[in-house]
Amino acid sequence: MLKNNFNRSDCLIAVGGGIVGDVSAFAASIFKRGLKLINIPTTLLAQVDSSIGGKTGINSKFGKNLIGSFYQPNLVISDIDFLKYLPKREIICGYAEIFKHSIIADRKFFDFLIRNKKKIINLKKPFINKAIYKSCLIKKNIVEKDENEKNLRKKLNLGHTFAHSYEASFKYSGKLNHGEAVLLGINSASEFSKQKNLLSQKEFGLISKHISEIDKSLKVRNYFKIKDAKKLLKYMKNDKKNNSDKINLILINKIGKVSYDNFFHQKEISKFIRSQIYSI
Repeated sequence: MLKNNFNRSDCLIAVGGGIVGDVSAFAASIFKRGLKLINIPTTLLAQVDSSIGGKTGINSKFGKNLIGSFYQPNLVISDIDFLKYLPKREIICGYAEIFKHSIIADRKFFDFLIRNKKKIINLKKPFINKAIYKSCLIKKNIVEKDENEKNLRKKLNLGHTFAHSYEASFKYSGKLNHGEAVLLGINSASEFSKQKNLLSQKEFGLISKHISEIDKSLKVRNYFKIKDAKKLLKYMKNDKKNNSDKINLILINKIGKVSYDNFFHQKEISKFIRSQIYSI
């Protein structure tokens, strides 16, 4: 942009997935203190999550999205025709965020996903349309109340403290993509919530079963060994939601309601991570 003498009246158009959108939005936010931005997300993950809300971010060797800004696009255009070119693994990646939104805000939407997950993953209309629209609406309503993530918006990070550590441990490689890590993270957060007597066994079972039906291989023990526990804890400590030596988790009270700013000692989290890896 500098080479081509862009100015603040020019417009940057991002066409692509979440990484394209995040990097482009970050560049637009810092270039001459702000450039017009249009985001055209082409993946399900970007359409239901990263293109909505104005978060920009880039990864570093210290963790995911630790460098970034809040910068709202002037326009977001989502076209579901883009999705038919995606492999199934990428559809599941986006579905993870749709599922997360249902858990944090809408039990009826959760039940809709339970009934129609196969149709949504196979991009059947009108099920995929409703899932995208409802997911965006949930995120929009939360972001409008807390754009800069001081309080309420933290709910959107359900499962992500675990997920970001899982991703970072693989150096953001194809071994584990973001959506798969989020599903693993949601499962971890729901099990931790159950252990803390916040989430009932029945509702934990609904969440865990749904994830297993999407992909039976999505178990922490299938990706990590006990020797990895220390590394996972290190990345969780670096999470941007933490502001003390304790680790901040978003936990589930019931499907449709979560709580944020739950701080736990590192030893307790380390013990839990090990139990996840050991679990049968």
